[in-house]
Amino acid sequence: MEIFINEVSLQGQYIDEREFIDSVKVFIRIFKLIENKNIIGKKIYKEDNNLYLNYDAIKDSNFNSSLKKIRDKSLYDQFRNIVFNRQNPTEWRQEQIHSSNDFFDYLYGNISKNVTNTSLAEVAERQLRNRDITYLVINFKDSIFNFAHPEIEKCCIIPITKNNDETQPIKLDGIDSHSALQNWLEIKLSLSIIEYDFLSRYPPKDLQTVLRDTQKFQKTQNIYDGRSVYREIQNDRYWYVDNLHFGQAAHIEVFNAQGEHIGESDLDGNVDKTKQDANKMIDLS
Repeated sequence: MEIFINEVSLQGQYIDEREFIDSVKVFIRIFKLIENKNIIGKKIYKEDNNLYLNYDAIKDSNFNSSLKKIRDKSLYDQFRNIVFNRQNPTEWRQEQIHSSNDFFDYLYGNISKNVTNTSLAEVAERQLRNRDITYLVINFKDSIFNFAHPEIEKCCIIPITKNNDETQPIKLDGIDSHSALQNWLEIKLSLSIIEYDFLSRYPPKDLQTVLRDTQKFQKTQNIYDGRSVYREIQNDRYWYVDNLHFGQAAHIEVFNAQGEHIGESDLDGNVDKTKQDANKMIDLS
């Protein structure tokens, strides 16, 4: 997975320091979520110093100058730690794939914007060449990149044309909020983003358990007590979330291929065979 920070989404859209600080807080939340999910194989890319010199954040104030207006040192340091230290994004120009001689354009409705030689051009070219890699663009909030995604709530689609070919636009996935990232990760990577609260009075959703792992589990047509039954691909065992228990008692019931109860699993997939109940059976026909 490759994640690109979209410097073009800095358009001087913030009227004052307060609006800009709100956007920085959103940006920090997005990257904290990315960090907390520990997505395997992810790479984060950014523009070089042009990110800070050539784009305005607060109106008539470039990004670097806008950052200096943040009086909250903790907030300022958090942002810099994300960009420069903790996440350590790579400057994509060190690995540039797209040709600066090609023309890339963002085109949506009456809006047309030349994005040649930007992060958007680079990620568009990469997506065009590498269909097997998942790409995501992170926008600063309240930008022009707000074409609603047809499949993922709160996300956007960023259509990019290459060399004026409007017949086959390159459609990039984009987000500009914490909740949009939650939705995108759930749909695109089958990751459970909203962690289960063990103080909850409701049983966990399937996506809040190990059952979200589509490499290990396959959803079947079977339903038990209102919950979908999943087949463990490697061992041909069958799992479903117990719909009668919640909070600290939340667990998953596990059965063998004959429908006989094996035990109970915690939400991470650790099976406790001492909880085996000979009276529990599941009909797999």
